[in-house]
Amino acid sequence: MRLKILYICYEDMSGYNGAIRHITEVIKGLCRNGYRIDLCAPKLGKKPSVLSKETNVELRYVPTVPLQKIRPLIYLFLSLFYLPWLYLLIKPDIVYIRDIEFTPFPVILSKILKIPSILEVNALTDELVMMPIVGARTFFIFDAIRRWNLKKTDHIITVTKGIKKEITHGYGIAAEKISIISNGVNLKEFRPINKTEAIEKTGLSQSYCYVGFVGGLFPWHGLDQLVRAAPHILKKKPHARFVIVGSGLMEAELKIMIAKRKLQQQFIFTGIVPFQEVPYYINCFDVCVVFFKKVRKDPGDPIKLYEYLACGRPVIASNVPGYGDVVESIEAGISVNSEDPIAIAEGILELLKNDKKAEILQEKSIEKARACFSWEKKVEDTEKVMKELLMI
Repeated sequence: MRLKILYICYEDMSGYNGAIRHITEVIKGLCRNGYRIDLCAPKLGKKPSVLSKETNVELRYVPTVPLQKIRPLIYLFLSLFYLPWLYLLIKPDIVYIRDIEFTPFPVILSKILKIPSILEVNALTDELVMMPIVGARTFFIFDAIRRWNLKKTDHIITVTKGIKKEITHGYGIAAEKISIISNGVNLKEFRPINKTEAIEKTGLSQSYCYVGFVGGLFPWHGLDQLVRAAPHILKKKPHARFVIVGSGLMEAELKIMIAKRKLQQQFIFTGIVPFQEVPYYINCFDVCVVFFKKVRKDPGDPIKLYEYLACGRPVIASNVPGYGDVVESIEAGISVNSEDPIAIAEGILELLKNDKKAEILQEKSIEKARACFSWEKKVEDTEKVMKELLMI
């Protein structure tokens, strides 16, 4: 019997970010294992979803508008009519709900129709205030919705121990109701590529060594400290260049900091690049950066770290759980206090000066990525949760 899953999310599936990558990889993996997936998302953007070619995926879009302030309200109103019809049309065996904090409706419908539901949670409660649709004034409403969803859903999946701890202690949810399934990496796409080939593909120069970052430019990624560390690195490695692949809230501020230090020629901002080009950029990097700045409580589970490791690149990481401890446990790089620009500079210089060590790091990184961080492993863990819920 081919099981049917209704996967509900609030991501713009025409775009590209870590959340979309997670959704895409899990759904593709479940499809390969024979599941039929109906993906329900808000209808935004003109580009088709990367899942549109998957034979076992049916894309279902809730109409809404691309205006950030009223988009959730339109989505919420229309979903009151659309979701009941969708549930009755599909008759799913299980409903998977990812990070929809502003509505209890999918969980309510699942309860009424007696369909097992899984709620995926990827953020701590204090991060709700940072969402544009929430704010301090209405926080208590969203917190109440989250509390109801957590209690009434049949199972919860999260990506870190910190989030699980908050759910158990802050909301009184039994620990056995929560599974930790971390992020992963697509080992077919993220793999070692000859640096010369990678540089040709990206258009970078062979004349420099590169320190690189891939991801959204958000405050918690701590790239301001990389900018502060850059002058110390350049004193000893004047041919070093810093490549920032991605875009986000911090981009303008970072560029102002760089201009004040007259480092415009040393920093390269690519903006958002096509997904298939990201592995080439990573393979250009002599050192990869993954930092966490404590502007939020939980460091999260950085997909970029697994992608760096799968490409076999040396990593400099913050000394926080899920970052530096992972890197140092497999000797894939250096863990530092990323609030200290001097420590960052010294760590990067240490990684840049030893090519032979980099080769050893590459082997260990790839081995660990294959053993522990593949999306196939994460899909297996998700499938296990589903089968236990369905008692099959």
